[in-house]
Amino acid sequence: MSLSKGKQFEVKFKEDFKRSIPNSTIDRLYDQISGRKSIRNICDFIGYAYPNIYYLECKSHLGNTFPLSNLSQYEKLATKVGIKGVRVGVVIWFIEHKKVIYVPISTVTKMLEYGEKSINITKIEKQGYRYIEIPSSEKRVFLDSNYNILPALLGEGD
Repeated sequence: MSLSKGKQFEVKFKEDFKRSIPNSTIDRLYDQISGRKSIRNICDFIGYAYPNIYYLECKSHLGNTFPLSNLSQYEKLATKVGIKGVRVGVVIWFIEHKKVIYVPISTVTKMLEYGEKSINITKIEKQGYRYIEIPSSEKRVFLDSNYNILPALLGEGD
């Protein structure tokens, strides 16, 4: 059985994060296979690059809009917002648009407060929500993404 594009993107994300952020480390928290739906990891990856720790959820999506209901880890991730040196967000690969963005969980919280149901890649900039487009170059299937802008652009609460 072949890996889904989402699982392949996670592998690519880990490689790109490690390659593009000097002196960093990143670990994949593997999905629980015990059959208990009540046991869920906080996110897909925990990374570290002095002085920040990153809690990162990776998603891949076809189409313009990523439904916020697909971010099942939101509640757990939101508990990490506001802790000094902690960066919490979701990395979304919009496959058809050939774009990768980082959306801080604090932005997701704002979107939910304003009644948004999804993250629309064609509207997020016009809506004024905070996000970071990750510099990426197109390859045959995936993108080579450079995450080294995250330490410089992310502040407390991002």
